[in-house]
Amino acid sequence: MSAGDILSLLATWTPYLALGFLWNILISLVSMAIGTPLGFGLARLRLSGSRVGAGLTAVARLPPTFVLIYYLAYVLPTEVVVSGYSLGLPGWLKASLALSVAVAGFVSDNALSALRHHQRGERVEALYFIPAWTTYFLIIVMASSTASVIGVPEIVQRANTVIAAVGELSATLWVYLYAMLWFLGFCWPLARLMSLIRARLGRRAGSQAGRRAPLADRDGFAELNLIILPDGELPMAADIILEKRFEVAADLAAIATIQTAIEAAAEDVLPPAATFKLTMAVEELVTNAVVHGGCGDQPIGVGILVDPRCVTVELSDAGTAFDPFREAPPPDLDAALEDRQIGGLGIHLVGRMVDRAYYHRIGERNHVRLVMLRPGASGDGIAP
Repeated sequence: MSAGDILSLLATWTPYLALGFLWNILISLVSMAIGTPLGFGLARLRLSGSRVGAGLTAVARLPPTFVLIYYLAYVLPTEVVVSGYSLGLPGWLKASLALSVAVAGFVSDNALSALRHHQRGERVEALYFIPAWTTYFLIIVMASSTASVIGVPEIVQRANTVIAAVGELSATLWVYLYAMLWFLGFCWPLARLMSLIRARLGRRAGSQAGRRAPLADRDGFAELNLIILPDGELPMAADIILEKRFEVAADLAAIATIQTAIEAAAEDVLPPAATFKLTMAVEELVTNAVVHGGCGDQPIGVGILVDPRCVTVELSDAGTAFDPFREAPPPDLDAALEDRQIGGLGIHLVGRMVDRAYYHRIGERNHVRLVMLRPGASGDGIAP
């Protein structure tokens, strides 16, 4: 087919495909309308300490949507009778019900965090729920195309009809590409808008999380982000809501145990991206201590502390005295690749991944503290 033929084909079928995309939007809106109040209900149960709420949320996260759509399509009847009135259950409604299960699980997790922020009087931070909810709505819009497997006349199912009606194999790519552009045209502007709203909320809350000193400014970087603690104890914020301390063997296999504990502790405080950075920083430091630090058979001490503003991880080892933030030579990022020394970049990246990093030698042990602020928190008062 020539370019002119393709454009003419797409123009002819555009109204038909547009109507199909409206079905995608309808399915998604109904899914969010069903799943959102259910998710808020589960969040309130979890906030009260109910194991039922936590269990139902876990169940809502599990089933694959594709399988659930098939299941509901064949298990649910096509109509139900209520008080003598017959109510139809069309395929698009069954698809909405299937998608609403995932929505309920997502809303439960995010609403729980928002409710906790609201209880602490952190109104701006609680509003992070809005862009998160909208972004998930866009994910549901894209997932709504799976409704085509049960015959719902949404855009993908109609694209298949167009391809069959044209009877040209070469039209397949262009019709599917055109259908994809409908999703892109709808989702991308909203995703961009939500990104801007999240950034604006962060500024309103005074968040310093994620701001880093320039790589070239080694002195400023050390003074602002890599702070050596004074002699004495390691003071923490008074309003700690979780404190967990344990020891692990000085072995690389222990890294996974530490990371799992951090992920569980940070679930309701940090966004996934921040938690991932914190666990990567911990992996680098533990690896450095085990491989190069001379820990021997002495265990590594781990402390995980959570307060309303941040998650803090403390690591201690019996290795040779070494301040990884001041004594590790900075990598020469301007040198040619073949001229660079092997190693050193990992420790440099640790300071780039977290919001605060502290070192102190207490007795015969090295102590490192990493602090990751939650969005909207300031660093004031977290550590000296």
